[in-house]
Order: sequence, then C-alpha cells, then structure tokens
Amino acid sequence: MRWSLLAGLTLVLACSTDAPPKTKPVATPAAAPKPIVREAPPEEAPPPMTASPSFSMVDAGGAHSCGVAESAELFCWGRNDQGQLGDSGSADRTLPVAVGEGLKWKAVSVGGSHSCALTTDGAVYCWGSSLAGQLGSDTLGTIAQPYRMQKAPPFVKISSGENHNCAITADGKLYCWGENRHGELGLSLFSKFSPVVQVAPQLTWSFVSAGAHDSCGITSEGKLYCWGLDNGGAIGVEAADACEMDGAPGQCALPLRQPVDSLRFTTVATGVNHSCAITTSGVLYCWGSNDHGQLGSGFREPLSPAAVIGDGRYTAVSAGRDFTCALAKDGVVQCWGADDNGQLAGRAADATVPAPIAGSTKFVALSSGTSHSCALSVDHTVYCWGSNDNGQLGSGSHKRSFAPARLMFATRDHP
Repeated sequence: MRWSLLAGLTLVLACSTDAPPKTKPVATPAAAPKPIVREAPPEEAPPPMTASPSFSMVDAGGAHSCGVAESAELFCWGRNDQGQLGDSGSADRTLPVAVGEGLKWKAVSVGGSHSCALTTDGAVYCWGSSLAGQLGSDTLGTIAQPYRMQKAPPFVKISSGENHNCAITADGKLYCWGENRHGELGLSLFSKFSPVVQVAPQLTWSFVSAGAHDSCGITSEGKLYCWGLDNGGAIGVEAADACEMDGAPGQCALPLRQPVDSLRFTTVATGVNHSCAITTSGVLYCWGSNDHGQLGSGFREPLSPAAVIGDGRYTAVSAGRDFTCALAKDGVVQCWGADDNGQLAGRAADATVPAPIAGSTKFVALSSGTSHSCALSVDHTVYCWGSNDNGQLGSGSHKRSFAPARLMFATRDHP
C-alpha cells in the first residue's frame, strides 16, 4: 500500500516535470519619448540694402553707434531700449535711421544709453536715458528724440561718457553735466547729477574725453589732466597720494595734472578702467587696468602712464571696455587687448601688443565702444567690427564681425 502510494506520487511528479513552466507575463517596455527639438526662429530677412553715403565722422558707444554724413544729416543704429537712437522709438535697429531731420549736424558723441550732438551753429541736442541728468533736461527719465539744451553756450567739441558729457566752446572753456557720483564733472564736491557747470575756469582747453566714470582733458598748452573715479588707475595717478579728498579715496573731484608733465599731448581717450593719450610727436601712452593687455605694453600688469610698445606713431586713439584701437600715421588701424567679440578685427585672441586689423583699407578716424569699433576710411565710408548683439555694426543683422564690415543702409523705398 505504501509502495503503491509512493509510486503514484512519483509518477505525478514525473509528469509535472515535463509540463512547460508557468511564468508571469512581461510587460512590453514603453518606447522612449522623442526629445523635443526647439528650433530657433529664423532671423528676420534683412530689407533690401545699399551702400552708405559719405560720412564726415562716426562714433561708437555702449551698444549703439551714430555718424554725421557729409550732407550734415545724422544717423544712428544699434541698441534703442532707452531711446538712444533718437528715432522716437525703442526698437533696436540693425541699419541706420535718420535723427533730427531738418537740422544741420556737425558732430555727434555716443554714451552708454544716450547720445549728444552739435548742430553747425553749436547748439547741443541730447536724447536717450536721462536718469543721471545726462541730457541736460529739467526732468529725469527717457527722451527718445533730440532735446535741445537750453542752458548751454555754443560748443565746437563734445564727448559723451557712460552717464555724463563734457564739451568745449570756441574760446576754450570746458563744461560738463550729468552724473557726478565719482567727481567725473570736475566739481569740488560729489552729487548724483548736476546741470551744466564750467570745469577749471582758470585753464583753456583744447580737447576732452568723457569715460565711464572719469574724464580727461588737454589744455591749449598740451598739458594732460584727469578727474573722477581712479578705478584700476584710470586717471593715471596714485589714489593714496593725490585722490584722497572729500572723504572719498580713489575719487578725484578736481582735475589733476598727470605725472608725465614734461610731455605735451594732442588727444586723449578714456575707457572703463584705462586711458590713452598721444603726444605731439605721435607717441602713444596708456595707463590703468591691463588684465587683457589693453595698455599695449606686452604684458598684463597695470601701469602708470607708459609708452605703448613699438615704434609706431599715431594720430588718433580710442579706448573700449577692455581693449584699445589706434590710428597710425600711415592710415592703418591697430588694436590690442580683449578679443572675445572680435574687437581686434582679425586676431581671434587677446593681444598685449598692437597689430593691424584685417584688410588693407586705410582710415582717417575711428571710435571704440564697449565691445565694438567703427572707423572712417579715406573715401569717407564707415566700417564697423566686433560685437553686434544689438545691431551696432549697422550691417543689417546681429552677427558679430571679426573684420571691418561696411555700414549698410535700407533702400529709400523700404522702411
């Protein structure tokens, strides 16, 4: 009996071993979701373009540029969020737009978010941001078309900085207005902003340059003075020795003569943290911050005024945020310093010594903004290079340029 039961159990086990094993159904894996591809909207096609007319001057600022044509017309292009183009709007422009039509213009200077220009009779007009009083108006805010300053004498030269301006009369008097937090107006005390004031009345001035938070000027005798914020040594003097006044070390509220007093200068350019000036013999001196080689000394240490390396002789110089461009006597533009946006026009890397920009075009004038430059060729054509995020090159697009790009205009029958 026991054997029979055991045999039966063995038989059952043997039969169950031959049966296919029961398994739980396996779920089919879900297909991986396709990644969402967000295509950038195509850039708006540029309007029909034509070559620009002949210009008499051009100036580059924060992220916009302006120029005066030989016809005495004024044009601006680039960033316009504060009305700095003067076209009554706020949209950026990648091509030039006419400003102050009906007026005859002589000169223009471009600041951070504002612009100022002189008519042929010396009247000064400003437009854009006026949060620091840089437009010379009685109210603060934004004015998107040229505003004529009422309390200013006729001027023959003008220079716009980040938030202030300086201008010179025919008889050599120097006036400044706008922000004065750091003494950039040359006053004996600091203030948020100021109306037009005369600077150092005892001196006669021949040239002035308004920078980010400082200013430099040259007297009729060729002596160089600077005042304002000495950040990075931008005004060329030791702050501990010469700029401690009004309880604000590093800020010079009055013009201070430079250590290179034995030299005589013809022109000066102020950037953000560095400045440069040219002597009567064409030797170029630079001073201040040098982290990108913007002083042209061959290394990156900051300096008091020292000659740029090489035997070049120059007729014009312009200081950007952290780069410098200068015009040699043979008409060749040379640049050095930072090159993250093509500021050096052909170098593709920071440089500590001057070198010619790309191309063979010869120039007669130039101006550098924050990260771009514009220059006037011998045939009075405007070329620009460098950063172009806001259309400040006037090329009809937002593409930056690593070589001089010719300024273009929309055709007359296109807005």
